[in-house]
Amino acid sequence: MKNLTAYTASLILFCLAFSQFVQAQGIVVTHRPSTPQVEPLTLERHHVSVSIDNQLAVTKIDQVFANPNDRQLEGTYFFPLADDVAVSDFVLYIDGEPVTAELLRKDEARHIYEGIVRASQDPALLEYIGRGMFQARVFPIPPKGERRIQLEYAQILKVNAELAKYTYPLRTEKFTPHPVGSVAVSLEIESPHPLKTIYSPSHDIAIHRKHARHASVSYEGANVPAHRDFVCYYSVSDKDVSMNLLTHRTTPDAAGYFLLLISPKYDVKKTDILEKDFIFVLDRSSSMAGTKIEQAKKALRFCMRNLNDGDRFNLISFNADVEPFSEKLVPVKDKRQTALAFISRIDALGHTNINDALLTALAAEPDAARPRILIFLTDGEPTIGEREPVRILKNISEANRGQARIFVFGVGNDVNVQLLDKIAEQNGGTRQYVSPQENLEIAITSFFTKVNEPVLANLALDMGHIQTKSLYPQRLPDLFRGSQLTVLGRYETAGDTLLKLIGDIGGEKQEFSNSAQFPENQADYGFLPRLWAQRKVAYLVDEVRLNGENEELVNEIVRLSEKYGIMSPYTSFLVTEEETGTRTNWRGTYTEFLQEAPEKSAALQALQLSTAETENADSVKRIRNKTFYPREGVWTDSKHDAETETEKIIFGSNAYFDLIAAEPELSQYLAIGKQVIFCHKDTCYEILPMDSPPTTAMEKAAGTYTLVSLGAQVGEESAMLFPPEVSGSLSLQPGGVSWQMTMGISGEDSIGGSGPSWDADDDAVHLHVFDLPTRTFKWTDTNQLYGEFVTPTGISISTTWEKQ
Repeated sequence: MKNLTAYTASLILFCLAFSQFVQAQGIVVTHRPSTPQVEPLTLERHHVSVSIDNQLAVTKIDQVFANPNDRQLEGTYFFPLADDVAVSDFVLYIDGEPVTAELLRKDEARHIYEGIVRASQDPALLEYIGRGMFQARVFPIPPKGERRIQLEYAQILKVNAELAKYTYPLRTEKFTPHPVGSVAVSLEIESPHPLKTIYSPSHDIAIHRKHARHASVSYEGANVPAHRDFVCYYSVSDKDVSMNLLTHRTTPDAAGYFLLLISPKYDVKKTDILEKDFIFVLDRSSSMAGTKIEQAKKALRFCMRNLNDGDRFNLISFNADVEPFSEKLVPVKDKRQTALAFISRIDALGHTNINDALLTALAAEPDAARPRILIFLTDGEPTIGEREPVRILKNISEANRGQARIFVFGVGNDVNVQLLDKIAEQNGGTRQYVSPQENLEIAITSFFTKVNEPVLANLALDMGHIQTKSLYPQRLPDLFRGSQLTVLGRYETAGDTLLKLIGDIGGEKQEFSNSAQFPENQADYGFLPRLWAQRKVAYLVDEVRLNGENEELVNEIVRLSEKYGIMSPYTSFLVTEEETGTRTNWRGTYTEFLQEAPEKSAALQALQLSTAETENADSVKRIRNKTFYPREGVWTDSKHDAETETEKIIFGSNAYFDLIAAEPELSQYLAIGKQVIFCHKDTCYEILPMDSPPTTAMEKAAGTYTLVSLGAQVGEESAMLFPPEVSGSLSLQPGGVSWQMTMGISGEDSIGGSGPSWDADDDAVHLHVFDLPTRTFKWTDTNQLYGEFVTPTGISISTTWEKQ
């Protein structure tokens, strides 16, 4: 398959009387109405395999649907396609048999979608209105049986400024309460140019790079609700350091959001890799006995075997006493085997002397040309020697003249989180807490694999003339082989600029640059506002943890959490005060927040580092850059002020679909439910259910009318005709307009027309039909219409119509 583009939407719809449904790749409309309640299908398997070769992406879908009912179901399979798709071929199999499909035009597909939305009174399909569609007959799904559907399609991925984007519609939570049994998405990316950034704003992906031009990306889940579509960006570049910029800005008078992705080349010559000094500090007190000490020793052996020959190292094991492997840093090449033997002899017993262990580790004379990395592993808090955290921190600060980066691994539930957090924060490192159920060896070896090959240290970023604020991380970490750095922030000024990244390679300053544009308006990348807010909230919570609670910090955390729909230690369950009379917070007191500290700190790390969104579907919904909360049963945009007037539109009305036609991007907000309040540009809209009283002229005019009087004039003569000589009907419905008039006793003279649209204002109703010019009927009151027109034979007609 070549030059084939397809964008699939996910939905399986079972019409039961009107409808029940589960989502998958396409829509299945059943042809058999049901009297008893019929359970929707469950999606047992949803596996997606993608092969991307030089921008050509071939997607293979494998799904298994289960029918939980005691009756057979069958129907038609609809496969939605994006507006710009140009499909020449695709392959569809049902239970291994190829199925012939028919391509529907865009207007046909839209008509089907709107009809289903109106009939089912469910707005979920709105996201797919306006697309083309394939349809195919679905074989019956047997009672208590399964049906497997496999689909393959291809598309050419667009590349913008070296950045390609792949999207797969994975969401199911709108259409079924059941989680998906097995979800898996895998991408094999091959490129003629080196791959740099690989990034997903939607899911926590695993990345394995086989070489500079090939990478494997995967996501897996079991019995999980699918909250969002799968999105993956990747960049290709021959540069030593790639810098890709994503921006989002809705209005020029408000600050925009940006994400800068920085990635070094994957294939690095050994001569280009910085020679480093590693110091491993291992707690061997009695609390580490058993599985923990064995996992730690195994991880240290892995680190020793994978150190580069040009590196230097030392090992410090400690309990009440401190036992160094060497009095100074020693070359890896000469001492690797001796160090492995030293690790094997380590036993766990005694007390915990953190202060003396770290001071011993930092005593060696630093080398300014070599990055120094200290990996500190402990499962407890100081029990002997200096035990006061403030003095321990002061001692470490004074001893760390060489600016060693200290990376902390806390094991178990008894660690002193405040102390370990401060050690990492004050010394340019990170901390990671490993629960008793987690594998310590995997955590350490995974971390070491990344930091073992730094290619750029002591980073600084120059954004040119662009005014930025609130950048995270505030202190840039070193850049390692195979890793990438994400910088989030806001920008005030717009325009073209030159981005510069400055860092050290082998003790020498190096500069890398890339041209970039910060636009005044950018509708794409709507996930950036929340992703930025997520990082800022994590930073502020960190400040509370490290420096203590104050009202200003807490208020800002709560404000950001509620505005952007972010769970935090203060607002992890978001409910508005109007609904409950009080805000439901995670914490009762700050003291309670500090209890169970390892778990809470681990949750904070996830908030800092994760790019995947989380949500509580009952209390908050996040769509692009908007957050919705349920207020008195209505999903309400967080930007809407209760005192702001709204433009009211009834769900399923012509005005409803006209709004979507004029602003297609709004369909994703309308798809939340039949009652929604959202703000767009300078207007706030309120969607009301179908049974709401009419509020607009269009809603008031909708209905069926009967002709009650007719006047005719031919030349100078005029006459007033009444039934039975003349009859007529006029139908104004959300789906369109139709009208018919019959004149004469025999009914031989008849005129009429039909069309897809009509509109109304406070003075008149306007009909737009295929076979006649626009007809305008004046209001005489809310239930009568009065109109005049000329027939094709030259007769002037005046009519009065009354609503039934």
